[in-house]
Amino acid sequence: MIRLIIWCKPFAKYILASWFLTIIIVSSIPSLPVLKIHTPRSVIRLDYLVHFFEYGVLAFLSFLSFADSEFKLGFRKFILIVISLILFAVFDELHQKLIPGRAFNIKDILSNTGGILVTSAFTIVIFKSVVNRLKKSG
Repeated sequence: MIRLIIWCKPFAKYILASWFLTIIIVSSIPSLPVLKIHTPRSVIRLDYLVHFFEYGVLAFLSFLSFADSEFKLGFRKFILIVISLILFAVFDELHQKLIPGRAFNIKDILSNTGGILVTSAFTIVIFKSVVNRLKKSG
């Protein structure tokens, strides 16, 4: 996995732009069906998991894009990326109020934010592993 991350680094900004565009396009589709699992006691909405994943990927690609060639991010840059992604998540959800058949949902924002925050912690660990690998390989 670390090799894949190192290999993707030069293309990260292009992949990030494509992912942003994909999120905007899918968010603009009217009346998307909500994925659900029906259990005897409740209904589980899978779209929250999808939101968590899509914004987790967005966060990782953002960190990968803005990290230097040694996979390092300064604290201010890291925080700025996190705040920017959360703002994008809020604006993406607000924009859905303008789309027929779509609605604003605070739980979607919470899922998006959860994906961003969990991936932020995950990215710190991954980047440290990549840095260690790069040091070993010289």
